[in-house]
Amino acid sequence: MNKKVGCIVLIALLSIVFGYGENELLDDYLPFSFRVRNGELVGNSEYLEGFTFSMNLPPDFRESPFDREKLFSIVREQNITGTLTYPDDRTSEIEYEIVNYRGFEDIYMKTTLGYFLWEMLEVRDRELSFAIYWWYCPPARMVDLEALEMAAELLGDSTRWHKMDDRKCEDDIESDKWSLFCAIKYASIQTMGEYNHHNTAMQALRSAIDEFAPGHGFAHTLMDFNNLPSTTHHDILYVIERAKEKIEEELKNRPRLR
Repeated sequence: MNKKVGCIVLIALLSIVFGYGENELLDDYLPFSFRVRNGELVGNSEYLEGFTFSMNLPPDFRESPFDREKLFSIVREQNITGTLTYPDDRTSEIEYEIVNYRGFEDIYMKTTLGYFLWEMLEVRDRELSFAIYWWYCPPARMVDLEALEMAAELLGDSTRWHKMDDRKCEDDIESDKWSLFCAIKYASIQTMGEYNHHNTAMQALRSAIDEFAPGHGFAHTLMDFNNLPSTTHHDILYVIERAKEKIEEELKNRPRLR
């Protein structure tokens, strides 16, 4: 999937695309459908083969026709969770909540694959459909800037940077020698209290790398850029600084959310 668009542009795109019909989805949007099946609200996307998603809604909600207003009311007033099932049958919890990032209410789906707004939501009788922007990143917060600053500090000395990232960070923590990915992952946990693979700090870093190395074709942007033979320590610090500039630019034009 194309992830060349920066976080600031992504948020603008979300507002523009919101009114598009199902046949006009941009390439980075994934359509989903949920329906009541065997007493559960279960869904998937044809573009995520083998993955299933569920919502644990009250029985009276699942067993009777429902509409958009009722769905939002339930998610707003109750702690609604669900299950993400992977192709190998591993599972993880999904959290659903109501957010007001764009001046009106949306449903926010927090998963181990990333955190996503439900776009173009349609609710019909006992089923619903929506789309998610796969590379969506939440609005910038000061804590995103703090995470990037911590990552820059961890990597500030070239002797603390290593070029053999495998995205397993236990050894980075033990040795105090950091790859770009592990530095921002560790900094995210320390500043935000959790790790989200698509948090805004990490997305801003990916966008900065996309600018620095257009058309790179990396499968794992942070790891592959870190390990690229031509990448220097100066390059690592540069993309972190560029990511900070992106966050700062957005914060100037948005309310500061903590």
